[in-house]
Order: sequence, then structure tokens, then C-alpha cells
Amino acid sequence: MRIKKITQWIITALAISVPATGFSQQYEVETADSVSDLQTEADRVYQPVSLSMPDTQSCDSTDPGTANCVNEMCLPECQCCNFLDQFLMSHSPVYPSMRSNRIQVGGWIDQGFTGNFQKPTNNFNLPVTFNDRSNEYQMNQLYLFMERQVNYGGDELDWGFRADLLYGTDYFYTTALGLETESDGSPHWNSGNGPRTSGGNTYAMYGLAMPQLYAEVYVPWLEGVSIKAGHFYTPIGYEKVTAPDNFFYSHSYTMQYGEPFTHTGILTTFQVTEQLQLLAGVARGWDAWEDPNDDAELLAGIGWTSACKDTSINLTLTSGDQDNGASNTANRTLISFVLSHEFTDKLTYVFQSDFGIQDNGTINNQLQVVPAKWYSFNQYLYYDVTDTFAVGTRFELFRDQNFSRVLQLPEPLATGGNYYELTLGANWRPHPCVTVRPELRFDWSNTQANFFGNTIKPYRTFQSDYQVLLGGDVIIRF
Repeated sequence: MRIKKITQWIITALAISVPATGFSQQYEVETADSVSDLQTEADRVYQPVSLSMPDTQSCDSTDPGTANCVNEMCLPECQCCNFLDQFLMSHSPVYPSMRSNRIQVGGWIDQGFTGNFQKPTNNFNLPVTFNDRSNEYQMNQLYLFMERQVNYGGDELDWGFRADLLYGTDYFYTTALGLETESDGSPHWNSGNGPRTSGGNTYAMYGLAMPQLYAEVYVPWLEGVSIKAGHFYTPIGYEKVTAPDNFFYSHSYTMQYGEPFTHTGILTTFQVTEQLQLLAGVARGWDAWEDPNDDAELLAGIGWTSACKDTSINLTLTSGDQDNGASNTANRTLISFVLSHEFTDKLTYVFQSDFGIQDNGTINNQLQVVPAKWYSFNQYLYYDVTDTFAVGTRFELFRDQNFSRVLQLPEPLATGGNYYELTLGANWRPHPCVTVRPELRFDWSNTQANFFGNTIKPYRTFQSDYQVLLGGDVIIRF
């Protein structure tokens, strides 16, 4: 199922030649006609992340009915939570002029605790990542951004940019080769003293990452064309790095082990119709600011939203040579499918399935270098109990068929390869700017490895085949 290079270039040419839309972070600009719609969307406790979802909105004094939001600390009807923006407007001599040019800042803090009933001796909930510390407080994200949003859907040429900084324990999972890490994987500007280890290097528990730094141009051609260049989050998959964009505190295996987090390159997006979206781009590889081998990867996708906005389908793909332990340049292809459907105003269902293949990704029982494959099936169900409280569940099967993604071992050393997780959670919004996310998570796996007669299992410091986590976090947007 490998995508050959000639096929990649054919797909790229087709995608660039056909009108398409903004993916993942591309949305229509707020206008006087759309404010009421945005307010209605904001009234929901949680909206599943999809290509057609608007980004976190901020108040603008030109918006009808929200003039007081600029001067008040987040009125309930505003749903803006731009404390930092308001503070700088009142106390900075420079920021008001920046704001008049549509440049604004914002952010959030995400902090939580995860209790592990099995009390692993190394205090890690691995292979669960992000909320990976057991029985210990984590400040996952102290997140700041500065941006100038382009006027999507406008009639004039426009430009914008975005720069994000993430400080906290989540930094470790959003680093890019050549940016936060050196070419050998060692920390660049963060400390190397800490409990985290990867590839023979050690890392601090807390650190700083810059997951996004890009410029963007909007061209009013056909239904709209957007070109983004720089470092940005992946448009692939369903769950996101940014805490406010997810229902659950923890993440799926699919997102943790099967997908990239960031890309560095160019994304071109077009709007075909109000319902149909396409995307095409070229990047430097998974989670890479620099690529020692100068290998390029294709990014492509298509998204469709029904006329009544209750159903969306997104299909995304990445394919290209990636740096790999068994081969310096080996093709890696990933296809992700996401379906979201609102059965009622309160009940939403999401289905995701990924398939990935890495050439020269593992060594088989005959000691031959062969491709490594992984795939997954994820299901999410959300129910809005009230305007401020919702419950949800996630069930997942992640198949690490050749043990290359989680344990990262040759085939002769391992058996099994199936990882399951069932998560039950809730979202409570006591204030428009505050979200509380408690959850109970069950993980189990049939995966085992054998080293000199010692059996290695995935959980409880490699001693157990299951794990139970009880945790949660609080997100405060500012």
C-alpha cells in the first residue's frame, strides 16, 4: 500500500490545480452576519475538532452586541476569555496600535493530576503520554500565542501570521528535530537533566517548545486560497496537541504513536464550495524543523461538511521518505479518516481510523528488514447534559502490528501488538473561560517482549498487561 514517488507528485499536481479550502485551522473570518452563528456554536459545552470548526474566538469591538466585551472581563455572552488582550490594551503603550492592525495575543493554562492505582515505581503512566506522570501534579501547558488572523472569505488579498510558545510537561511531545532538539536528538535550549529518556538522551520534566511559527497569505481567487509557510500543527487525525481542542485530558494511542504532531513546510488550501475542502502541501517530515537528508513529504486531504452542518468527513494523507533507524531514507505513508455526526443537538458521534506503513521499519523473524505497519479504530460519543456539562466516552483499538511504534522492538523479541483503551470523561464549564475535565481510563494489551527469559509487559514499569488511571485537569483560557 506504499505510495510511490511518482504517485505523490501526481496527487500534488492535482490538488494544487483544483480549488480547495483551509484545513484544520482555516476558517471564515468573523463578520457582522456570522457573529450570531458563532455565539450559538460557543454555547455548546464541547464541539468535536474538525476541519470546519472555528478557532478559539476573541471579542472585537466591531462585532455587534459585543462592544462591552473589550472592556469587561469576559462577560458570559462574549465567550471570549481574552484577559491578556484586555490587560495589554489598558497597560501597554504599544499593544493598542498592534490591535488596530488585527494583531492580538492570548493563551491558556492547563494543569492536572493523574492517579495510577498500580503505583509504578518509576512514576510514569507509560505507554500513556502527555499526562504521563503517575500520582503527581503536572502543569501540562502554559500556552501563549500571538497572531494576525487572515480575513478568510474576504474579497481582498490579506496576510497573517502566528507564533505559539508552550511551556510545561507537554513540551516533550511537541519538539521538532533541529528546533527544540539537536540533530542527534539531544535538547537544544531545554535542560537535559530529568527523568525523561529517548534515544539515549535525557530530558527535563518541564521545558519550552515553539510548536507553531508561520506566515499566511489569503488570495481571493474562486472561493478563496490560503498559503501557509513555516512550522505548524499537523492537519492529520482527530485529537490535537492544544488542550482546549480536546474533550479528554489523556490522548489516544493513535494520536500519541501513530501520527505526527508538527510539520515544517508549505500548506496550500482552497475552497471548492461551502461544503467541500481540499488541501495539498509539502513538508520536511514528521516533527522536523530541519531534515538532515532533505527528504520531502506530501500532505494532502479532502474534507466535506453537510449542508446542515451535522456531518463532516475528513480524509488526510502524508507520504514521503522519513529518517528511520533501519534506513536513513525510507518511505512512510499514513492515511487518516475521521467521520463526525451530530445525531441531535446534544448527541455527537465521531469515528476515526488510521493506517500507517513504514518501509524498512523492522526486522522480522528471518532477520530481514521489512515494512512495519500500524492501524487503529477509535470511537467517540459525546452528550451535552446541560449548557455547561457534557459527558463522553472513547474506545480505541490500536494495532502496532510490527512493534515499531510503541515498544520499538524487532519482531523476534515481541508478541501481540494490540493496545486497547476505554475512557469515560466529562466536561464541566463553571465559567466561560474555565473547563474542568475529569476522566477514568482503562488500558490493556496483549503485547509482551522477552529478554533473556524476562517477560516485559507494557504497564506498571513493564510488569503488567493492564492499567487503570483516574485523573483530570483544569483549563483556564486568558
